[in-house]
Amino acid sequence: MKNILVPTDFSVEASNALEIAVQIAEKNNASLSLLHVIDVPTINHYDSLSVFGAGDVGMEDPEIYSHYTNKLSKVVDDKIKKIIDTYPNIKIEKHIEFDSLQRHLADFVSKEETDLIVIGSQGINGLDELLVGSNTEKIIRLSKVPVLTVKKQDKDFAPKSIVFASDFHKVNDGAIATLKLFQQLYDSKLHFVKVITPSNFEATPYSIQQLEEFATKYGFSNYEVHSFNDFSEEEGIRGFAQFIDADMITLTTHGRTGIQHLLLGSIAEEVANHAIRPVLTFNKKLKA
Repeated sequence: MKNILVPTDFSVEASNALEIAVQIAEKNNASLSLLHVIDVPTINHYDSLSVFGAGDVGMEDPEIYSHYTNKLSKVVDDKIKKIIDTYPNIKIEKHIEFDSLQRHLADFVSKEETDLIVIGSQGINGLDELLVGSNTEKIIRLSKVPVLTVKKQDKDFAPKSIVFASDFHKVNDGAIATLKLFQQLYDSKLHFVKVITPSNFEATPYSIQQLEEFATKYGFSNYEVHSFNDFSEEEGIRGFAQFIDADMITLTTHGRTGIQHLLLGSIAEEVANHAIRPVLTFNKKLKA
């Protein structure tokens, strides 16, 4: 793990994520990339006329637009410099982009050889979840590198007890490697868990055998296997982590988009949104 990407909007949640990213970087001798994406009106050219979205009064002049974006970039640059000065022992590169967070994040990951994204999240519930969704949720769904979602401040990030939840059928090699890396860094105990629900019943002996075969196949040590019952997989994963007082949850996500995502949802995104613990997610499109 050589480069860790931390998107920031200068919120408390982003600061919490950066603090944990710094600790991981120190532990792994990695560098950090701090990314801020500025959402500004975009300019379109039709017959040499510059047209902005509704409500952008006075922004139709390219000179005004350029002055506005330059001024905003300077403010953001000053904020990022202050953050970097806070961590003098870590190599931190700053990146300021314009437009869409998801688009720039995808481009950044592919160009800069990012190994891990650490992102802060408030979490969303109820009506807010239905109406506005979550940047974190979209990043988890689309990212081809592991995403660590952080909710709270943790000045001593050291996950000694890590839950890994999956169907344990086709786990990406990149997920296996990252899981082993975290276990090695923190001398952690892994808890492999398969959640059994009323609609997806499976006999406990069969589940335990499958988990043991998985652990043996990939050469894991210092682990336990568990079959855990609950009404839904998402509730079961969070409930099991609470039951054993885990420090971190890890799990895979299917990475569905469009209508397929609306119909089927994503357990990983739900867990990341609602769990109080740090959640490390592996998209099934993860690069090996």
